[in-house]
Amino acid sequence: MSKPQRRQPKQARALATRAAIFEATARILESDGEAALTTNAIAARAGVSVGTLYEYFADKQAILVAMAYAENERVRARIVAEAAEGLSATRAAIRAQIEILADRPATRRAALKAILDAESVQSLRRETALTGHLIQRPETPDALDSFIMTRAVLGVIRAAVLESSPHLRDPRLEDALVRLVDRYAAPGP
Repeated sequence: MSKPQRRQPKQARALATRAAIFEATARILESDGEAALTTNAIAARAGVSVGTLYEYFADKQAILVAMAYAENERVRARIVAEAAEGLSATRAAIRAQIEILADRPATRRAALKAILDAESVQSLRRETALTGHLIQRPETPDALDSFIMTRAVLGVIRAAVLESSPHLRDPRLEDALVRLVDRYAAPGP
């Protein structure tokens, strides 16, 4: 498993440096594509030295993985907040996953590929379980059903990102995935 970050920023300046590196990475990916993404280009766009960038991240892959994990944390916090406001946790989780992955598609695609390439199966399982827990329904009968529902929903969304599918921006995708979960979770005959 790769180490997403070498140095864990805690102070405001260090957090700002990490945010600048993330933003520079996203801007390069969105404007110039993955082929243009280098640590030198990221450092220049972020306004930091390459040495400073390497204090935080081992390579561009580690930047993408750290970006994805940070985004996952923000998404989970958003889901919890929306569910507390009355939106079903399932719908909130699906909506958040779709919206976050539809925003900056080149960046999300590169980050998703980086996680799939760099991370261990256990690490991916942990991230999926954290988000999947929010998709699950209280009436989900067992671990197998939870596994199937979570992987079905996240698999469709990930495929839409990796394939640059126009369905990712189609509002019906959210409804279709909510129906999938609702029908799967419904008691059988």
